Amino acid sequence: MFEDLLFAKKRLDRWWRFNALKDAFITSQQATMNSKREVRVLDRAFRRIGYGPAPESVRPFWCELVSHGAARKSVLQAGDEKKIELLADNLDSETLPAKCWFDLYRLCIGVGFFQVGRILRDRGLGRMVSDAGQGGAVSSETLALGIYAELEKGNFTSAESLLNKLGGLRGNEQRALQAHWFLQLLEGSSERDTYGFSGSATSVDLEFGNFIKGKRVALVGPVPSDKAQGHEIDGHDVVVKFGYRGGQKGRDPETQGERLDISYYNNTQAQQLAQSDYEAVFSSIRWAVCHNRKGRSLFPADYPGVRQLTSFQWLLADTHFNAGPNAIIDLLRFLPAGICVFNTDLMLSSGRFAGYTPAGAKPVDYTRSFIKTHDPILQYQVMHQLWKVGYLSGDVRFNAVMGMGLRRYLDELQKAHGAREQALI
Repeated sequence: MFEDLLFAKKRLDRWWRFNALKDAFITSQQATMNSKREVRVLDRAFRRIGYGPAPESVRPFWCELVSHGAARKSVLQAGDEKKIELLADNLDSETLPAKCWFDLYRLCIGVGFFQVGRILRDRGLGRMVSDAGQGGAVSSETLALGIYAELEKGNFTSAESLLNKLGGLRGNEQRALQAHWFLQLLEGSSERDTYGFSGSATSVDLEFGNFIKGKRVALVGPVPSDKAQGHEIDGHDVVVKFGYRGGQKGRDPETQGERLDISYYNNTQAQQLAQSDYEAVFSSIRWAVCHNRKGRSLFPADYPGVRQLTSFQWLLADTHFNAGPNAIIDLLRFLPAGICVFNTDLMLSSGRFAGYTPAGAKPVDYTRSFIKTHDPILQYQVMHQLWKVGYLSGDVRFNAVMGMGLRRYLDELQKAHGAREQALI
């Protein structure tokens, strides 16, 4: 009871929960192999987070995972991860709460074993579906998680059934309409003559929509490129980029295209811009789009050509869309003729073009980002589905990444950011 009161607020923080499991993973490696202490450490971490003691069936998996930590194994051998994957594959999704499966997934990302994490995450999706489908009263939060899980699995009919339940709960009508549009988008059946969930569109949204509708859009990411595709980019009706702060950064005519009509800003980028001469930046582009209310609040409410996109975070499994999916989903809401993606490979390249981040900024810790903010599987699955149904096309690199499929993509992502010769923890 005391622990429940002490940790109630902290338990809401996925980064705190990850660190509780990380500490347990480190401590377990210091225990005698296959000793009771290895598992007692996990029990304490689970209780601290609020899950109760670890079920018996999870313990062999934990001991195998710990046995491959950096303190236990200085060099990973071929087939080592397969042993852990096999034990993970035999776990039942009903064994643990959905949130716990996702916490273990994030731990595996931190350790550097991305395929093991994928399996655990899939168990979490299964539990979300199970929880949402139980009889009796089900909360809107549980239904939302079940809807997302069914959408990612491609079970659109089941997702629609849960959506109908969500729409029947008082106060959730608008969210149900938003999620229904998202379902149709992923299914490839969205209406092409009406803006997405248009009933909640503001006058600024409608003005933005009129600028996008029927246009060929080039979406240009920040990954450095030596491909001479600037002319192709500039040939589109609308060019979209990210975090523009003025000047020629991100406008190389050879590789990025000189044009820039719309720039999307996360909170950090919006804050940096608000502290500078943002009026000069905004006057040089047609639209600036902030990811959420916090970023938008940094600029005058009536400033022309500045808007905030509609968030889907309430529907997601305790994570956020990153810049690419956020922009793409926002643009697709307003019926472009098509979106072509350039200079984007979903974090397989860790660099960014010179000047994308301010001087003196810390290098991005991608593994931390995957755990704390941007679930890489979610980003890939949504982008891949939109590419598959034809709403997205891209340059050679983007199409190659989409063509990999999830498992190969995760293999490549692990080579770039995860465990190679040794676990990361």
